[in-house]
Parts: sequence; structure tokens; C-alpha cells
Amino acid sequence: MKKAIRAMNKHHIDADFSILERYNLTEKDLIKGVICENCNGNKLFRRHGTWLCNQCQLSSKKAHIPALRDYFYLLGSTITNRQLRDFLSISSSSSATRILQSLNLTSSGANKGRVYRLNFDE
Repeated sequence: MKKAIRAMNKHHIDADFSILERYNLTEKDLIKGVICENCNGNKLFRRHGTWLCNQCQLSSKKAHIPALRDYFYLLGSTITNRQLRDFLSISSSSSATRILQSLNLTSSGANKGRVYRLNFDE
């Protein structure tokens, strides 16, 4: 198994096309928010730094990571506070700042012009 994984990683080539363009989609076509990994479809809401599911009662502090990975692969490697709020469906800019800071991302700019660099290349 390890040998197969190494071989796949060695021969892996990043896609040189936009997934959205290839399938004739726009950002508006995407389902935004943090999706429950247990229910697979129910959106989570954030309360006191924790993502919660109304349906199955899942509680997670890191449920936003898969959503940000989707953002990275679909929309790009940089994100602003406003883009994060829009994509994760949260209203608080301070909550968004805390999420971005907790990921220890490199950033450039200041205040409203700050841009964070996502890094999910594995």
C-alpha cells in the first residue's frame, strides 16, 4: 500500500484547468456553508467557537477545514475575511478572523485589505 501511495504521489500532476469552468459553473452554483460530516447535507451553525448540527447534534471545532479545502480547490488559494464569511455562511467578521488566525496562514496586507494564503497541497 505504501509503495502504491508513493507511486501515485510521484506521478501526480496538478490539474491545469478550473473545475468550475470545465463544468460550466459559477461560484453562485456552489452550496455554501459548513456541511455536517455525519449527516452529509445538513448545514452546521457556529456557536461559541464550535460548529453544531441541529439534526444529529454533532459538535466540532474543526468542521470548517473540509469546507476551506473545497474553497481552495474550487475557487483559489487566497481568501479574505469577507470571502470566508460568505463561503462558510457566518456573519461575524471577528469569528472569521479567529478562524483564519487559528489556521496559522500566511497573510499579506492590513485590515480590510488582508489576504490569507490557503495551503492544502499535500
